[in-house]
Amino acid sequence: MPLDLHVFPTLSDNAGALLHDPATGACAAIDVPDAAQVLDAAQAKGWTISDIFVTHAHADHTQGVAQVKAATGASVCGPADAAGSCPLDRVVGEGDTVRFGGETFEIWHTPGHAPGHLSFVSREAKLALVGDVVFVMGCGRVQPGQMAAMWTSLSRIMALPGDTRLLGGHDYTLSNARFAAAMEPSNAVVAARLSEAQAAKAEGRFWALTTVAEEAKTNPFFQAAETTLAAAVERVGAPAGEVFAALREAKNRF
Repeated sequence: MPLDLHVFPTLSDNAGALLHDPATGACAAIDVPDAAQVLDAAQAKGWTISDIFVTHAHADHTQGVAQVKAATGASVCGPADAAGSCPLDRVVGEGDTVRFGGETFEIWHTPGHAPGHLSFVSREAKLALVGDVVFVMGCGRVQPGQMAAMWTSLSRIMALPGDTRLLGGHDYTLSNARFAAAMEPSNAVVAARLSEAQAAKAEGRFWALTTVAEEAKTNPFFQAAETTLAAAVERVGAPAGEVFAALREAKNRF
């Protein structure tokens, strides 16, 4: 039986997310930006939180973990460097697996945005919980000296099957779409997605879920090998990793 995924806004632009297994009743919160909002969302769905998956140690992803754990008794797993910001029952890292209901999530170390950043990847469920590595049409800010690590992390996620859903940690979609359109003003597919992002913003629709295939067509950071994007940052002929770094710096200034 497929897993249920409920995504909702928390704080100003964070993604709250609950993953539910109908067969067992297990429910995992993916990070906890705001405890009250996550608990309210679970109550509204009639789900009891049994697990908390922590993608990385930043406060806007961990600050509600202790409160939700205290309220539900949920078991918390996450990277070692998150232990200073939230209670962990299990430290996980590259090569580990986490069972959830009838599915298995591979743990990938995906640094760049945060040193211990993890992605939870289920090939069976065709779902990757990618935190702040990938957003709709964008990627997370990169820590100083970590551009190469971020490119490696992105490249790994990009290689997943196209129908794999990617759940990012924020909705920055409209800003990301505007940047993508500025980099490729003649790309009709990007323009169409920008229009969709504008409509979503106007209608108050939260947008943090995408697929590998959708990002391959419209995310400039997934397309760093494309000539038009290399030209936009004056890196024609440069390796894709260098083009990515130039694009990320351009986005920082956008």
